[in-house]
Parts: sequence; C-alpha cells; structure tokens
Amino acid sequence: MDRERHGEGTQDDDWIFAIDDPHSLPTDRLPDRAEFDRYATPLLARRAGGAAMPPGENETVDLSSLDLTDPGADPAQEPAAATGAIPMLGPDGEPLEDEDADQLTAPLSRPAAATSYARSGTTPNAEGDEIPWNGFVLPDRFTDLGVFDALRDVAALICLAAALTTTFTVAHSPQLDLLGKVGIGSALLALVAVHLLRWVPKNPPLNAVRVLRIVGMLPALGAAVTVIVADLVLSLPNLFASLPDGPPVGIGIGVSLLLLGGILGIEPRAHEGHVPQARARRAARTLLFGVGVAAAAALLVALVMIVGRIFTTGWAYSLVTFSNTVISALLLGIVLLSGLRRERSWYVLSTAVVAALVIAALADNTLELQFAAPQSFATGFVYLPFLVAAFGLMISRSFVRSMPVSFRRTDWLVYCVRAFEFSALMHAAAVLWHVLAAIASLGGRAPGSPLLHGIDAVVCVCFLVVSLSGRTSLLTRPAVSARASGVVAGLILVVVGFLDVIVNSLAMAAGAGLVTGGVALSLGLAVALMLTVPAPVRDEFGAPDVTRMFADFRARDGGTRSLLDLVPDVTAETARRKIFPGR
Repeated sequence: MDRERHGEGTQDDDWIFAIDDPHSLPTDRLPDRAEFDRYATPLLARRAGGAAMPPGENETVDLSSLDLTDPGADPAQEPAAATGAIPMLGPDGEPLEDEDADQLTAPLSRPAAATSYARSGTTPNAEGDEIPWNGFVLPDRFTDLGVFDALRDVAALICLAAALTTTFTVAHSPQLDLLGKVGIGSALLALVAVHLLRWVPKNPPLNAVRVLRIVGMLPALGAAVTVIVADLVLSLPNLFASLPDGPPVGIGIGVSLLLLGGILGIEPRAHEGHVPQARARRAARTLLFGVGVAAAAALLVALVMIVGRIFTTGWAYSLVTFSNTVISALLLGIVLLSGLRRERSWYVLSTAVVAALVIAALADNTLELQFAAPQSFATGFVYLPFLVAAFGLMISRSFVRSMPVSFRRTDWLVYCVRAFEFSALMHAAAVLWHVLAAIASLGGRAPGSPLLHGIDAVVCVCFLVVSLSGRTSLLTRPAVSARASGVVAGLILVVVGFLDVIVNSLAMAAGAGLVTGGVALSLGLAVALMLTVPAPVRDEFGAPDVTRMFADFRARDGGTRSLLDLVPDVTAETARRKIFPGR
C-alpha cells in the first residue's frame, strides 16, 4: 500500500476523478428519458388494463405525450368502457359530451412541449454542468473559464495584495521597497488587463493576452528574486560575526507572497488558448528541481553560519538555530520529494499543508506566526521563499498534467495514513527541538525553562506514539475497529494539542506551532473529519460499507485482488421469492 504508482499522466483536464470503482456511481441525480421509459414500461402496461387517472392528478410525470394506444386499434370507434376511462359528469349527474368535457379539463391539461420529468413536476432536469452554484449562473462568454484557472488567478491576486500589507524587508531599504512596489503594481495591472482583453472584445487577441500575462509578471518575480539575492550577498561577509543590530536586509513574508503571486499568475490559462504540452511539463519539473538545488545551497550556507557562530556568538545560539534548521529542512524536503518523486498521496498532502501555511501567512500582521517571521542568511536557514515557490510550481497546470492525479473512494483512507505519517515525522523533529532547546536554555539563549521544554518533549513523544498507533490500526486492524481507532487517535491529537497550545501560550507567549501542539491539533482534526464526514465512505445505496472500503484500500496498490471480489454475488438469488415445496 505504501508504494505509489509512477508514470506520466495523459489526462486532458487538470484534475481527473476516476470512476472505475463500480461503487462510486451517483445516487442523487434524476433519471434521463431512456431510464424513465425503462422504469415506466411495466407501470404503463399494468395501467392500460385498469382505470386511468383523471388529468391533473398525476402531477409527478405528464404522460399525455406518450402514445399508449394499440397501433391496430381505432381510438375513435373504441367505447369508453373498453379503454377504462372514467366519464365526466355534469351538475345534473348526466355524462357530458366530449366537447363539454374538453372545456372542463382544458385548464388542467398541459401541452406536449412542456413535458417535465422532474420529481416535483415543476423543476426541470439539468445536466451536471448546468446546475448553478447557489443560483448563480455565469454568462455565456465565461463558459471557457475553468474553475482551477480562476482559483489560481484569485490566489495570485490575493497574494500580491497581501504583499503590500505584510513585512517586506526588515532593513527598510528605499531601493528594495520601491522595487517591490513596482513589481506588485505591474503584476496587479497585468492581471486586470489580461482579463479585460480576454472577455471584453468579441474576438480577443489570445496571443497578445498570453504575452501580456508573462511580461506583466516578470517584474514581480524579478523583485522577489532580487531581494533574496541581495540578502545573500550582504550576509556573506557577516556569517561569522555577531549582528546586534539585526540582519543586513531581512526577508519578510511579503517577499515570499510576491514570489508566489508571480509564479501563480505567469502561466497562461486554458481560456487564453494555452494547453501545456510535453515541453511545458518537463520545464515545470526542471524548475522544481532548480528550487530544490537552491534550497540545498541555502541550507549549506546556514550550516556554515551555524558553525561559525559557535565561536563568535556562542554555542547556545548555534544550537537553537540548528534545531530550527532541522525542522525547516524536514518540511521542505517532504514537499520537494513528493513533487520530484511524483508520489500522488504525498503530493496532495504536502500541497494541502503548504496551502494552510500560506493562508495563515496572509494575516501575518495580525497573527504574527513564528514561521512567517523575517529571515536572513546571516541569522538562520531561509526556507520559506523556496517552500512557497515549490508550492506555486506544483499547483501549476503544467506540473499537474505531469502527475497521475486521480481520486477514488479509498483515497480518504490513504490521506489519513499519510497524515499520521507526516505527524510522526514532524513530532519526532519536535522532540529533538525541545531537547536541544532545553540544553540551550541553560545558557539563556532559548525561550522557556528546561523543565517546560522537557514536558513539551514528553508531550511530543505522546503525539509520535499516537500517530504511529493510528497508522498501524488503519493498515492492519479489522475495518470497523480500525476506523474507530483512527478517529480516537485523531481526537487525542486534537484535545492534547489544544491543551498544549494553551499551556505554551501562557508560559512562553508562543502561539500554535509545531513544537507547541498546533500541528497535532490541525492534523488530528483533519484525520477525524476524513474518517467520518466524506460521502465517499458510503456505498451506492447510501449505507456505510466500511469493510469493503478498507479491503479495497489495503489491496489497491499491492496489485492483488480484494477477497470480497472472490465472493459471488447472491443478491438476485436472495431477492427471489421461493415457495416451500409441497409434499
């Protein structure tokens, strides 16, 4: 189960939802005309020999347009008693003539062209792509706009706008600040211009739109890269010197958001006539590999700085910085390896984790989260720009098309296993961080006391044990008990993680984070919801089928058949009515 299938994706859409599972058939749609005719044929055959319903009584389905008469019979010469029709009676109790009966039933009849097969008799059927979201219907000119392309543009717009309101640099260099504002302004104008050129003219110049999108985003990318390079160049002479006045530049979260907005917005969209081919897919993977190489170089610079600061700043400072570097490098390595190795479940989980970090970083001025604090090559490991750059590349259309992305019902269990594994890895690193921080606190360079860090280390060990226990339960235990054990493990992570956040916020003035229970809180909540809420947990009849789901989950990646596939289907035999044989 732990092995992922690798290979080139050949799908035509960004996201492919596999429907090869026979138990994933839809159950909430209305039947089409062919299905209705097939269901109604026995009913109409039985009704032909009995009394017909008066017009207006059958409001669910109008059968007036169906020809139910015998082709060899003459309806004009057939008496009413033979057809089973109920005669209309007048005020005096006498049967009415045909003309008078037609006048009485005229208000109740409906033309054949207004035939509706909706369950309520008033709401017409709609195709899947015709169902509006909360009654909102896009105009016809926007039919080519894909959902994921629209989300990427909206995300780029939000990231660029947030880059103006968050910390850009610590040194507040006038040249770098002006360069950043120019890049943000040009990117925002480019986003507005490309959509105006695409949707306003009747014949939009698609080539010009694609060129304008690329040219407009280049200043934003250039500004972000320039700030990073400037901090690196200015930090090299100070790697072995103390910095009492702070870093020379200091890369704020605004630089990372500017970089992410530029990456999300620079790729042409499908509604602009761009379809990523093999060359674009190779370029996306190559750029992701380049981001990994740049992150490795930054890690090497950080390690050199840590060793040098032992002799100039002190061993306690280097110990705390090294512990922070280990956690950052682990997170960055998980994200990069999931994309480069194209492991589908790890890819989805890692992109979801980084997306949560980006959403939290958008409100950095309010939340002031630790991971979004300004960083510099002279003081630590600069990882956040590389993390969000990898995230932007991994959700681009070119990269998504190179991934075998699909979704099946059993994927909910796969993501739960991956979440437990991610929790175990990160909390193992958190245990190391608390041990090193407890040692560094003896020298007065770490927040909190050695006793508090020792207690937190024990709590993180508990998170590690619970995560491994939940993973083992999902992989080995019987279906019902495995699901219950997974939910219990998730709830333990939520409750203990919440208490850890409260204690650390009072003792160290630190909010939710990896070493303070925040990761356990969020991952436990996600696991508990994935095991209880999603509709794919249920089979085609709406009843939970946990046994079959776990059997498919454990056999899906091993190349073996589920044991339930070997059981013959006896549904028809058990439904057949049997008569006890007589003597």
